Amino acid sequence: MNTECEKNIFPRLFAQAAIWLLIAFGIGFAVWTVFFTETGNGDNVEHIHATWLVAYGEVPYRDFFQHHNPLLWYLFAPVIRLFGGNALQILDAAHAMALSAGFAFLFIVYKICTRFFASRYAALLSLLVLCPPYYYIYCFNYNPDTFMALSLAVGLYFLFAYWENKRLPALVLSFVSFFVAFLFTQKILTVLAPLGLIFLLANRREKDCISDMWYALLIPVVGLLFFIALLYYGNVLDIYWQSNFVFNVKMQAYYGDRKIDVIDYPVFFLSGGLALLSIATQWQKQGIIYRTIALLFVLELFQRCFYFAIAPYYMLPFMAFAACLNSVLIERAMHKHFWTVWVLLIVAAAYAAISEPRYLSARTTDRSFARYVSANVTPCDYVISSFLSNQSIISKDPHYYWSLLGHVDIAGEETGIALKPDLNKLVMQYKPKLVSSGIYWNNYYLNRGRNVPVQQISPEIIGRYYLPTPFQGLYLLKYEYQGKNCIYDKNRGEWRFAE
Repeated sequence: MNTECEKNIFPRLFAQAAIWLLIAFGIGFAVWTVFFTETGNGDNVEHIHATWLVAYGEVPYRDFFQHHNPLLWYLFAPVIRLFGGNALQILDAAHAMALSAGFAFLFIVYKICTRFFASRYAALLSLLVLCPPYYYIYCFNYNPDTFMALSLAVGLYFLFAYWENKRLPALVLSFVSFFVAFLFTQKILTVLAPLGLIFLLANRREKDCISDMWYALLIPVVGLLFFIALLYYGNVLDIYWQSNFVFNVKMQAYYGDRKIDVIDYPVFFLSGGLALLSIATQWQKQGIIYRTIALLFVLELFQRCFYFAIAPYYMLPFMAFAACLNSVLIERAMHKHFWTVWVLLIVAAAYAAISEPRYLSARTTDRSFARYVSANVTPCDYVISSFLSNQSIISKDPHYYWSLLGHVDIAGEETGIALKPDLNKLVMQYKPKLVSSGIYWNNYYLNRGRNVPVQQISPEIIGRYYLPTPFQGLYLLKYEYQGKNCIYDKNRGEWRFAE
């Protein structure tokens, strides 16, 4: 959109200032939340710990359980290793990388909107309504989905650029970005499969486009074969398949009732409704790029409404598609009815005002727990995390399953990957530095209203070897059983106690 058009849409500087003020507030709130509140949820710490394990030579699928593709851990392992045994610094570094990727994702979506669909203020308003400030941090945890979404957005940008100018380098960059998204997490295949079909159908009569497609596929195909070869050479190809595909299908049975309606994000219904209205009114007026986004949005909406969506970060592709569709609708509305700008600004500001306190009330505004774990656990110590949680950042793991116990271990055993741990035997063998006295419930039944215990560390064992901590249900190993002088042995390539 040209400058003159934008001046006509926004004759008053106050409206522009309000938009930038909301954006500044969102960025500031997200940064403050990341670095000054507790943000160590189970999924988040799971991937930080996995990255730390990879940084010190452990191999996913072989040495520890994971059900995601591995690019995130290998990509950032060198960064995590810079901080050695400082858990708080590792936590902050991981969150900084994730938040940067999240903002980059929003920026690329903004660039897609402004290049192919609407003016910059229509794009900004669409993103503000869709993604209020509190949602920045709610979505942008350190997990593969954040980086997958960024790679997807980059891939879409270059794909649409190719459709616009038919230049092969743009298509190559697009396909490489899509492949990178897959290396972060395999769930992106639910987007890439229909997108590939759309590309083929849209270009079936254009020989040059089909020829370009084969050239663009070269790097992803070679990369995929190399990835498979690495898994085969590491003797983990079979367990990779079980963990990343068979296990994940089973996981959906555990959370099968978790769909878009149970996600604490009502603004999705507003944005989804606007996107559907955009499709209904703009489909005939728009070209292949808009229609591609519209089809992907509808497929994503059906998947999240009727299939599976365990957490808000599952909605990141939905956010990208809805933002593009809404920017077109908002652009048209602003030309005819300037008051729509104020309505959307009020909606964005009101939702921010309502959601921020609610979000913060679910978190502690200090970092006492993170500081306690960081101060008392060394890289030489073992830790057994509590039910459906994870207290491991820089610690050793006494078992193949170490995260989200009560769910991952049960589903993994049912899949045939490995037997679930016997926690009492592990405590007696390894004397973990931190343990939980709570019951480990079967999460499958818990999601269906039934309390079915799986196991619990014996109160007698806890009483003999452990002391209570300031945190309910968490126990610290007695001093006389603790190792002394944790060092990193470069010759052995491992952390160990010198005494």
